[in-house]
Amino acid sequence: MVSEVAFYLFSTLLLTLWVFSKENLLLKRLGLTFMGLGFISFLLKLALWGENHRWSVFELLANTTVGVFYFLLVKFRKWKVVRFAPVVSLVALLFSVLGFVAGKFGGGSYSVLLHVGVSIFTFTLLVLSAIFSLFRVVAQNRLKRKELSLPLGIPINLWLRLERGFFFFGFIFLTLDLIFNFLWLEVKLKTTVWDSRITATILLWVYYWTLFHADRWGINPIKEKFYLFNILGGIMLIFSLLVTKHHF
Repeated sequence: MVSEVAFYLFSTLLLTLWVFSKENLLLKRLGLTFMGLGFISFLLKLALWGENHRWSVFELLANTTVGVFYFLLVKFRKWKVVRFAPVVSLVALLFSVLGFVAGKFGGGSYSVLLHVGVSIFTFTLLVLSAIFSLFRVVAQNRLKRKELSLPLGIPINLWLRLERGFFFFGFIFLTLDLIFNFLWLEVKLKTTVWDSRITATILLWVYYWTLFHADRWGINPIKEKFYLFNILGGIMLIFSLLVTKHHF
């Protein structure tokens, strides 16, 4: 994990300099290279020691965030996704650092990693949606002050599309994740364990279910202040990962 933190640290510094240096091409390439090296080091660790390594949920969350970024970078070139690179690198760095203090799991098998992988992918979508909400707020406030410079040079309608798109799929996967959790417990343990992680996931699902339907049905103040509730959801999700864990 130390190598990943180092790579993401260099990536964040270089990409931040890229943003504030009139988009120097060399800084961008170096920053993306270090980000790629951090992600590759994670994939190598997964391939070589997947079943025997003790994993941190935040370590998986950091690298899943980078993986989603690279998917968007290749799939949606017209969105100029590369502009999100400094944010993605910073998020990956912060989560990687949290991986040192958060609880770890290990031993198990690849089926355990698959189970955790679905959860991590879900959390990644919801956390990114919350981050996009934050940037949308910043962009809106700048426009209200009639400032022309927008965060990362990205138009507000794109921030909005990403915020709502990631939230929608995040909620769908959260529902599936909750179902898979109970199915996995029945298969592996032949019973349901109501530990703190399961309870937290249920509470998060209720929160996001309320937010999802209130927004769809136009219920104020939730619809009007959707971004605030979405940011709050992201904070609660990260907090739940820090303080809860499975007891099996």
